[in-house]
Amino acid sequence: MTLESVRDEICRIDYALIDLIAERQHLAAAVIGEKHQTGAPVKDREQHARVLNRAFEYAVTRNIDPVEVRKIFEILIAMNEERQREYSGEGNLP
Repeated sequence: MTLESVRDEICRIDYALIDLIAERQHLAAAVIGEKHQTGAPVKDREQHARVLNRAFEYAVTRNIDPVEVRKIFEILIAMNEERQREYSGEGNLP
């Protein structure tokens, strides 16, 4: 593969990652609908821990830095919580 073809493939993967993040954000709206019906808060510490642990463990199996993957998932979780606050009318509350 040439350098350019490798970069093109990385670009394709970047777009796919963004598409998946957008899909994850879309699901945040469905989550807040369920939480609203049950009176559950936006921040769910147990689910937060499950997601981070699952990502960490899977990263280990894929032989990539699980600490860095965990950081990425911290950001994804924060993005979803913010989206849920937007949909619930809470805005930018912590």
